[in-house]
This record gives sequence, C-alpha cells and structure tokens, in this order.
Amino acid sequence: MFLHRTALLMILGCFLAVPVLLDWWLAPSAAWYRPFLIWLLLIAFCLLLDLRRSRQDV
Repeated sequence: MFLHRTALLMILGCFLAVPVLLDWWLAPSAAWYRPFLIWLLLIAFCLLLDLRRSRQDV
C-alpha cells in the first residue's frame, strides 16, 4: 500500500501532538464544553475534507 508523504507527516504529527492535547483536554480547570468543542472541530474538518473530495470526483 502506498502512503502519501502528507499522510505520513500527519501520522507523525499526531504522535507528537496527542500527549499535549490530552493534557489540555483533561485539565481539571477546563471548561465542561471543551471536549465537545474539540469533537465539533474534528467533525467540521472531516466534513470540509469530504465536501472538497466530492467536488473533485465530479
């Protein structure tokens, strides 16, 4: 299977960023809506990528 350079860079970035994001996410002084905000941003990002991909397929 061929992996693109950007996918490999994204995987490496996730390995480096996840510990910092988990500390930020699970901080005891965090607002109650912080996890929901993170999930909302992730879903919106995936939606934008899917819309962009579907336009290129047409």
